[in-house]
Amino acid sequence: MVFRRWKSLIVSGVGAVTALCALSACEEVEQKQKNFEDLTGRVSDQISHDVLGEPTAIDYLERASVVDRAMAGVLSAPVEAADQTLEDALRTESYFVVGSVIAKPKAQMTNTTQTAMVEGEELTEPMISDEEMAAIEEAAPEVVEDIRTPAIGLRPVEGVRLNKEARLKLRSVVEDKNKQFDPDVRRALSKKLSTADAAEKQLADNSGARLQEFSAVAPRLPSGARAPRIRKELDLPKAQQVRLKAIDRLERMGLSGSVMTRDSGQMVIQIGADPTHYNARKVKLDQKFRRFAPNKLPEKPWKKRRDGRLDCEDRMMRSQMKSDVELATRCVVEEMQASGDYEYVEPDYIFTNQFERRSSYVNEPISVGALSPNDPLWTFQWHFKPQGANEGESMGGAGFEAFWERAAQTGSAAVTVAVVDTGLQMDHPDIKASTNLAPGFDMVSDPFMGNDGDGRDSDPNDPGDACDPNDPLSQDSFHGTHVAGTVGVAATNNASGVAGGAWNVTIVPVRALGRCGGQLSDINDAIRWAAGVVPARDDLGAEIWNANPADIINLSIGLFERCPASLQEAINDAVDAGAVVVAAAGNARIDTQYYAPGGCANVVSVAASDARGQLTPYSNYGLEVDILAPGGDLTRDDDGDGRPDGVLSTKFSKGCYDPVTNDAVESCFYAYESGTSMAAPHVSAALALLKSQFPLESADALTDRLLAASAPRNQSQCSGKCSQYPGAAPIPGEEGMCFRPCGGAILDLGVAEVE
Repeated sequence: MVFRRWKSLIVSGVGAVTALCALSACEEVEQKQKNFEDLTGRVSDQISHDVLGEPTAIDYLERASVVDRAMAGVLSAPVEAADQTLEDALRTESYFVVGSVIAKPKAQMTNTTQTAMVEGEELTEPMISDEEMAAIEEAAPEVVEDIRTPAIGLRPVEGVRLNKEARLKLRSVVEDKNKQFDPDVRRALSKKLSTADAAEKQLADNSGARLQEFSAVAPRLPSGARAPRIRKELDLPKAQQVRLKAIDRLERMGLSGSVMTRDSGQMVIQIGADPTHYNARKVKLDQKFRRFAPNKLPEKPWKKRRDGRLDCEDRMMRSQMKSDVELATRCVVEEMQASGDYEYVEPDYIFTNQFERRSSYVNEPISVGALSPNDPLWTFQWHFKPQGANEGESMGGAGFEAFWERAAQTGSAAVTVAVVDTGLQMDHPDIKASTNLAPGFDMVSDPFMGNDGDGRDSDPNDPGDACDPNDPLSQDSFHGTHVAGTVGVAATNNASGVAGGAWNVTIVPVRALGRCGGQLSDINDAIRWAAGVVPARDDLGAEIWNANPADIINLSIGLFERCPASLQEAINDAVDAGAVVVAAAGNARIDTQYYAPGGCANVVSVAASDARGQLTPYSNYGLEVDILAPGGDLTRDDDGDGRPDGVLSTKFSKGCYDPVTNDAVESCFYAYESGTSMAAPHVSAALALLKSQFPLESADALTDRLLAASAPRNQSQCSGKCSQYPGAAPIPGEEGMCFRPCGGAILDLGVAEVE
């Protein structure tokens, strides 16, 4: 009966697609038909095997090798209050790198457009003149708004620029003989369309050459050519002038140091110190990081003026700065802020991943539950299941499975998601052979934090990020691998490991977090590089551009601080380039406005829900939150499968077990984790699927579609004990309970529009 129903669905689906082909040009529809046949064919095969007495879906788990099914993560007790280690403190308080300052001088950047060369001729993205625009408006007023919209054409600098999406609209009009155009205007527009096509092809070819030259992983050329993008260019003479001025300022303060001007125009000032200070090979952690509390300077004999600022002009203070790099850092920030020469000056903050803090206590694992078709561990991935209370559903599920079936697609290689995180475990068995992986970059500049023996390079491999290797409780998180696995970097439907949310999209790993976290200055550059706004640099200073500019950028990172100015500017640049920036709301149980990047403007801020679809106890909340998505809770088992309700994804782990035999396994490549870090990639994967379904949609339109693909949450589902959430609003009539705003909706792709 089940097989007949699926067979009927397949036949009717193919028939509908065939009928649609008869009414259109068919190229895009034929691809959708192929995707539909592949997907439904796999499902029908799996179900027919059951009918015919052949291997059933549950055999995928039982017959998989231990390597392909072993995993880590079992039910744990709630975290109790305890003395914090430095690693804990970095996650829950605001820290900065001692001796590093970020500053943005005023007016030293210009906007230009990437160009391509064809047989010695420079090709730039063509401009439509006012005369031509008037002719288009008269002949085809229905397309004018689309061509003028910044999301369809690039954000205009002068006039209107044509990118690929705008050309599709315009070409259909120019080639329509029923449209009344002046012959000269029609010829001019046709020539500009051809020039734009040639420029785009050459840029794609150039990107491919750069990709092969600099990549540390197998090249993956974009299947859809990318249009030229507006990028930021330094005014080099002015940049050198302000750099020298900054060095002179350090010298007048009696300090030494270096000033580096990044391609974004952001300056990073490294303050020198006496030889007794740390170096990259032998460093004391309490020397390298300091808590940022400008109004609280305990146990420091620093003099203050009446206005509360440090008295950095005091002779004794000047002398002390030479040996106290923390004092020097604070004084440099205050002096440069007061100069009026900069748009902003701020400490180089430390961001951390947003894994939920885990208890060391665990329960014993128990036997396996039921399995649905697909990869061996798919049965434990409740977070992708349809939302509901029936068999095969989860109240906290995000509806991915339902979307795959309704839309008959699991993502497009022409859609790119950049994961700005700890990098990627390139040797992971479910990743190293994946066709979804594109070349990334290691943006960690500090060799100590890089933990790989060098600074920035084209190898985004994650060597580990444990803050203090001598601390037995300090472990490598391989956080970026887990996050990227949820998006879809691993091979899905390959009878190994887990499934991803968007099986066939392009994933670009950008390493910006390393040992103990990531510097704000590196994260800013990583966001811009991911969006294709600025290049990275190799050891010789040569430009390395991202060959796959991101449609979506995932930021599963956090800082207990209001959004820093430099981070907000980097996010704005990425959004201006056409990317959607997705940010974890944070795990501090506070209002997201006090957390970055979840509290920044121009991001999709994601709070975490559990398997019941309720806001998790650790998640941040507030008016800045846009949507809830599965983040999991390792202390609960609401689906009753004997496993923790965490999010199961890719990452190397120790202390694992075989879910079939329950035997201990020393190490494995799949693990449960929880946190708003896990919620954000569900939203990134959802956006990637929506972009695959609606490739011409603007970033704003995609975000609207995302928010529409949701189920409402009521007040009780976002409530908690007031004692646990300072500042939350009490709920009338419910003593001791407070309301935590959580976006009002939970991700549910099962209700997303697909046509």
